[in-house]
Formats: sequence, C-alpha cells, structure tokens
Amino acid sequence: MSTTAIIIPFPPRGVFANTVRVERERDGLGGWLTLADAFGWAHGDFYAALQDARTIAADLGVAVRSSAGRMAP
Repeated sequence: MSTTAIIIPFPPRGVFANTVRVERERDGLGGWLTLADAFGWAHGDFYAALQDARTIAADLGVAVRSSAGRMAP
C-alpha cells in the first residue's frame, strides 16, 4: 500500500507579518487555510477558518487578515 502526500503551497508571507491570515486554498477545491507564522490549518469553509483565526489572533495579540481585508480578533 502506498501513501501519497498532498503538498499545500502557502501564500507569500512577507507583507503579512504579525497577523493571522485566512486564505483560500489555491487549487479551487473550496478549502480555506488559517495561517499563523510557519503554521497552517486547513478548513472546509471560510467561517470555520475565520473562527479559528480569531481565536489564534486573540491569543497572540495580533489582527486577522484575509483577502476581504483586515479584521480585529
């Protein structure tokens, strides 16, 4: 039995320092990523990703940013 890994490329990081990001998955399959520094969590919808991002951002004392703009935690 073989195992296949799925590599998810993270969006560029530089401009998003000190934020938790919510980004759409790039393959167009409808998933969303919550990204904090070098860590990421996959979610099935935007609202789950946003809720996770807000919790993480509140713990870190930073803002949430998505393609929709900047949001307070």
